[in-house]
Amino acid sequence: MSSNLIPFPLSGTVLARSTAGIASLVLATTLTSCSFALGELEPVGEESAAPAESTPSAEPDTAEQDGESTAAEDVIEEHSEAEDAQNVLPMAASEALTWDSETYWLSGTGEALYRLDWTPSSDMTLDLTHSGSSNFIIVTYGADETRYASLVNEIGAYEGSVTLGDLPLLDGAEAVDYLHIQADGAWTIAR
Repeated sequence: MSSNLIPFPLSGTVLARSTAGIASLVLATTLTSCSFALGELEPVGEESAAPAESTPSAEPDTAEQDGESTAAEDVIEEHSEAEDAQNVLPMAASEALTWDSETYWLSGTGEALYRLDWTPSSDMTLDLTHSGSSNFIIVTYGADETRYASLVNEIGAYEGSVTLGDLPLLDGAEAVDYLHIQADGAWTIAR
């Protein structure tokens, strides 16, 4: 008994599955063939030699070279200032409200800055809620007004808790002095 296979064009679910399978294989092959390396970032044009000219000039043009290094230095300085601005309190410490030792929960809407009037511990858990639809971010800062770590960075409604000892705080939870809250809706923090 012989059976002849008659090829039929793929259709419907079979076609969709086979197309998805082929696309997955192509994507996997593409991703595994990519390679990259991370290294130190260096400003462009800093230590590179200028291309040799076919006719040597009598005097080097130091005005152009000085202008280029000044522009590169300006870019580096602006980048450093932007990085520093992200790592310090986003508003003046004098504008901070006080979270006193007798209050165990805070509530508000929108952006706020609180100075802790009590010392947090690494085993302390904070319960957090947010009813907005956009970013909900709470960042901790130290007495020197430098950024430590984020308690939460979520989008939309949120309900959860965080133990301070689980955060990457180099100086420990005891060093946290400020909380900066960014939200577009109502939020609560309870200890």
